[in-house]
Amino acid sequence: MQNQDNTCTTSRSSRPATPSAELYVRDKKMEENVIKNIMTHHTKLSFLLILAVTFITNTADAQVVCNKFELVTKVTGSTLELSLDTDLPDNTVVMVSVSRSYLEKGNTATYSVDYFSEKSTVGKWKSKHRISVDSVKWKSALREKQEKMSRLGLGFDVASISEKITARMVAPINQPDPRFGKQNSKLTGKAVRATGLRVVEDEIEIDYPLDSPPVGKSPFPSLNPLELEVGQTYIVTKQTPLMPSHSPADPIAALQKMKQIPEGGGFKVLDTFDKKGNPWYRVSAFDQRKKQIGTGWINSTALLGQQLKAYK
Repeated sequence: MQNQDNTCTTSRSSRPATPSAELYVRDKKMEENVIKNIMTHHTKLSFLLILAVTFITNTADAQVVCNKFELVTKVTGSTLELSLDTDLPDNTVVMVSVSRSYLEKGNTATYSVDYFSEKSTVGKWKSKHRISVDSVKWKSALREKQEKMSRLGLGFDVASISEKITARMVAPINQPDPRFGKQNSKLTGKAVRATGLRVVEDEIEIDYPLDSPPVGKSPFPSLNPLELEVGQTYIVTKQTPLMPSHSPADPIAALQKMKQIPEGGGFKVLDTFDKKGNPWYRVSAFDQRKKQIGTGWINSTALLGQQLKAYK
């Protein structure tokens, strides 16, 4: 009997656990892991949400303070050294220009021609930049402007030229940094303009007379292509279409009959016709050798941008 009991005891102690018990333990551990992962993920999301709210709140409440915005200049020979001393953030957008002003004959307004201009950032201009203020450079830029304006019929003669060059820098409205607010509404400080637009700016005038200032008559006489004179002859500076009519009944046929006045050729104005505020000229046209091309009509818009020359 004793042996039987031992055998039975041994048999019970070595019996493996049931499959259902193993599954219960495994499921319990998985459940605990899932809950742990959910809690961890929830904690991370909550933390990120708190950071986002904090950032938005801080951004909304943030302001930009500017108590200093001063240009630093030095001229050596024909070179201007220019930099900015300011407490504005480095990413602040600024407009930079170095120019010289002049007056036109018959006009009291002041105009200017740039030596240099660019859109940049405060960070870039905290270090020195060297800009050429050579007289030849400015006079060349003025000449280009006179030529361009004369082509538009807006040529001008120079009455006087300033003996100073002007360095200017401004931090305009609508900065990309949200801390400035809409139209710099959150920009404050001693250097901020007290009236008008909320901008920060500085301007310095430097005595620097121009060598042989080109005062006087423009080298590009202005002829307004919208106001040509009847009876006057003009030379064109680019190929110009000569139409058979200003208001053709058959536009396609008119285009087929169109002739061209070559560059260097010209025309004599015989009459004018106003078509909805746009002048057309009836002309007698000729080529470079003064050989007759024929009569026809020129649309004044075809003369815009040309350097027309009166021919006597």
